[in-house]
Amino acid sequence: MKLNLTKIQQRQAILYNHPLFVEKQIRDIDSLHIFMEHHVYAVWDFMCLLKSLQHHICPSTNIWVPNKWIRSGIARLINEIVLSEETDIDIEGKDSISHHDLYCQAMLEVGADGKDFEDFIESVRYEGFRNSVQEISIPYASKRFMEETFSFIETGEPHIIAAAFCFGRETLIPGMFNSIAESLNISKTDAPKFYYYLDRHIHLDGDEHGPASVRLIETLCENDPVHIHEAEQAALRAIDARIRLWDDVLNIIKNEKDEWRHA
Repeated sequence: MKLNLTKIQQRQAILYNHPLFVEKQIRDIDSLHIFMEHHVYAVWDFMCLLKSLQHHICPSTNIWVPNKWIRSGIARLINEIVLSEETDIDIEGKDSISHHDLYCQAMLEVGADGKDFEDFIESVRYEGFRNSVQEISIPYASKRFMEETFSFIETGEPHIIAAAFCFGRETLIPGMFNSIAESLNISKTDAPKFYYYLDRHIHLDGDEHGPASVRLIETLCENDPVHIHEAEQAALRAIDARIRLWDDVLNIIKNEKDEWRHA
């Protein structure tokens, strides 16, 4: 039994045509700063979704035993995605780097302010997500987006997490980043790490990970109609969360109102 992709694709079409990208609103250094200072939180919680999936599909324990997901082939897929996201080749082609760290380096490279995000990550390290998201000063739009992400993770249901991961992240990223690369009036010479980050995601998510992640969801649903319905609903919620995030970022860019940045 396969997912009914009609509603999901209709909702994705709204996102693909979001004015933030269609109208090429991210085109100068100020708008890029606003975008990155909000989007970095989505880069981080993307890894939380991914590692949560890995935990459910191929858990890391002291005693290893084979499970059905290893035999189905989806364990290899999730491990391959983790490999490229957590330990990709750096821009020099010599060492490994996570896409999260690459994005943070790109923020520094273009002069974006990463202080709030650094404080948040340091708090998460010791206090966990729920305490940190309430206590640390972070952009309200990013906070709301992360809270939706963790509502998927906290279900503990792999098919729901996978649906949010696939339709809210993997299949959306290539088109979004292509649009940024085309409209940005900053050269690769001025921001090599940022463009390298874009190029890696366009290549990996467009050519490899995106299409395969749909098969991942269908395998995890195990032909259960309830699971399929739950996955479809999670996909729609994840897409809506991304639309709300882009709505907020667009409003900030257009209005240049500092009060939008923090709740």
